[in-house]
Amino acid sequence: MSATVEARPLRVVIIDDTADLRDLLRIALGRGGMSVVGEAADGLAGIEAVRTGRPDVVLLDLSMPVMDGLEALPHIRALAPSAKIVVLSGFAATELAERALEAGADGYLQKGVSIGKILDRIREVVGTPPVESAPSQSMVAKSLEASPAAGDSVGPTSAPFDAVADSVSWGDALTRAPFGVIELATEQPYAVIRLNTAARDLLTNAPDRAGTPLQQICPELAMAIVENRLRGDADFEASTGDRLVKVGLRPTSNSLLVYLCPITDEVGVLRSAIATTAHEIRGPVGVLCGVAETLALVGDGELEPSLRERLMATAQRQAHILEIITADLLTAAQIQRGTLRIEPRALDPIAVIETLVQERYPGSVTIEPGDRRWVLADVLRLEQMIGNLLCNADKYGQPPIVMRTRPSADHPELLCIDVQDNGPGVSAEFQVQLFREFSRASGTVVAGTGLGLYVVRSLAEAQGGSVSYATAPDGGAVFTLTLQAVTEDQFGGIEPTTPSIR
Repeated sequence: MSATVEARPLRVVIIDDTADLRDLLRIALGRGGMSVVGEAADGLAGIEAVRTGRPDVVLLDLSMPVMDGLEALPHIRALAPSAKIVVLSGFAATELAERALEAGADGYLQKGVSIGKILDRIREVVGTPPVESAPSQSMVAKSLEASPAAGDSVGPTSAPFDAVADSVSWGDALTRAPFGVIELATEQPYAVIRLNTAARDLLTNAPDRAGTPLQQICPELAMAIVENRLRGDADFEASTGDRLVKVGLRPTSNSLLVYLCPITDEVGVLRSAIATTAHEIRGPVGVLCGVAETLALVGDGELEPSLRERLMATAQRQAHILEIITADLLTAAQIQRGTLRIEPRALDPIAVIETLVQERYPGSVTIEPGDRRWVLADVLRLEQMIGNLLCNADKYGQPPIVMRTRPSADHPELLCIDVQDNGPGVSAEFQVQLFREFSRASGTVVAGTGLGLYVVRSLAEAQGGSVSYATAPDGGAVFTLTLQAVTEDQFGGIEPTTPSIR
């Protein structure tokens, strides 16, 4: 007589930085006959949850603090080679799904799908009852060895540059870094070899050309470097004339690299930023709570289809607002810590623009694709930059809003993405601080975190591009994002793929 072996429930680990979503998934998975054996709010903690939980299925968010999902994914795959990894992401571009699948994911779902679809997708990727298996010791050791410690920071040169690795030097990459970088000659008077835009913002008298002695530009900083030069790698504080900065001094074989981070009135700036951000978040959160309360009070069967559609559209719009705010806060923190990850590749900007417009501003934004070349950019960051510019036009401008792509008039190797609105534009007084962190024009009816355009500028420069402002011929504002264009010859004539709207 043979005994019947009862299949054990699927073991699931949930890795997502939203506690409410983890709670909702835990309840739904339990009702679906599955067992949640671990949870984590970031990729690094998720690796540990997978190591201890030995799951059959991992639900993995991509955008998380400490370590994002794409970075954690290969470590999870090494620790649980037989597990099925289903990625949940708020980003819609198909290139991101391809990157997740290439890194070892078994499935990809855009956030916002129903819980039922998530359960169906889990069952689909599992296919058959799971077989208990433990990861090999060699794989575990390899994964843990590759994982950074919890307190470690990933420097700006740790991100792979893919297609541009052969054409961009490390010096150029440092020049593009979204924090203050100055490269100096190794001997006094420490002539400036190059510096980036962030460093110019921090120096009272930025040089117009290379070769200018640092003593002439900023004697206080030059003296501090003299005092700390013999310490090798050194970290200290110094003045740049009108502000206090944290300085990181890193000697190389043929130059001195100086990293600058402002700390003047840091506490006051932080308090103001927290208060402003809390105000910005309170609005969409209140709307979302109202939608939830309405749905709870009115039974699903009693809700008119038209009202339900309106409520869902409202919730989606407010969720996009929260997504923009939180993404900007995380990016600003990564910029300040020097942990910003940039992975440039050839992308079709028209496809990204069309996806964002259809999802967030259907019928209110006109697209004029005058230049159909691809650009070299990180897909996550390209979506964030374009999304911020559209949000800025929608919040501060007036219709019609037009997006166009065109070749740069002065540099044909560059592609320009214009976002033009018909609003009042930006005053001449405020234009000088338009792209600075926490900058908000006084007297405006609509408030903001003051991070959106700063994030766009920092991300553009980190990818070898730029962003600028001009007044439209008929009034209004024109923000122009400029990026490196690529040709079919450079990338094998790959045809662009339009992201699917789900």
